[in-house]
Amino acid sequence: MHAGTRYVRNALLALAALVVVGLALLGAVTAFKWSRDWVARHRASAATPAAPAPEWMPVSKLPGPARPTAPVRFALTATNAQFMIGMDDPANERWCDVAGNYYAESFVSSYSHEGRGSRHPQVLIHVDPQADTLRGRLEAHRLKPNFAYQVKLRGVFADRRSFEAIGHVGRWRLPGRGTNYSDADYEAYPDKGAVESYILFDYFVTDRNGNAIRELALDSSLHVLWNASRQGGAPERGDLLRAIVLADDPAAYGRPKPTATAEWLWAERESGRYTAPDQRITLPPGQYQAELVLTEESFHAHDNDGGFWATVFRCPVAFTVVPTHP
Repeated sequence: MHAGTRYVRNALLALAALVVVGLALLGAVTAFKWSRDWVARHRASAATPAAPAPEWMPVSKLPGPARPTAPVRFALTATNAQFMIGMDDPANERWCDVAGNYYAESFVSSYSHEGRGSRHPQVLIHVDPQADTLRGRLEAHRLKPNFAYQVKLRGVFADRRSFEAIGHVGRWRLPGRGTNYSDADYEAYPDKGAVESYILFDYFVTDRNGNAIRELALDSSLHVLWNASRQGGAPERGDLLRAIVLADDPAAYGRPKPTATAEWLWAERESGRYTAPDQRITLPPGQYQAELVLTEESFHAHDNDGGFWATVFRCPVAFTVVPTHP
């Protein structure tokens, strides 16, 4: 081998050896620093007591007044209540009941929330003009049978104080099909008049004829409804609502069933609005101009007939929340 070539080769080998040694030293120094920092962090965390764990919060909430076990008679008329305004929403409506029984094609094609008269769906609302919270009564006639409806108070942006008071105890919905937004999302959104503020505070289930009666008292902030019989979940046992489903009417169902089934429904609380499990959610005292709305519960369905939370009834309401004194 030529002397010059041998010299170059030896120089390259020596350089490679220096690189290996350098990398080894760098790795050792890095490991030492990481170990030293870890020990420092570990000592600091051991010396600082951990923050107390937040109080356990149930995922479920049974809203509103107690539900009667005996039949209740209709009492509202055009003289002591107001009719809610029906709205069809074909793209988002649900066409099966809480047990997943699908309605007949003839029923679907003829059903409309916008119909008028004694043969069409009707909802009457009475709201107390003044109370410690929003209080009233709802009576529903000829809605979809064995069906769950959310009861919401929705803000009207023209009454900005009420609009924001409702959103801050309930929820916000920005334009589009998204559903979960925070107070910070609302504050950051530039066109606040395009935002929906509402509080889901109760729900009801119609009988086989589409009828229901519900006494209303806003005491909860809810997120959505679930069917424990079919979707599971971890609700408190006392928060479950038993719904008897009798889908035997051939005029309403594509495949009528002669025997009834029991479905167990529950409401998920809007957990970010609670600081204690037994907290009673109420609106701040003051005068309110708002809307009561009914939204179909779709139970997070994945098929077209399962729906997407269509709002199908609304009516303007005005009331005053008075301060309560212990």
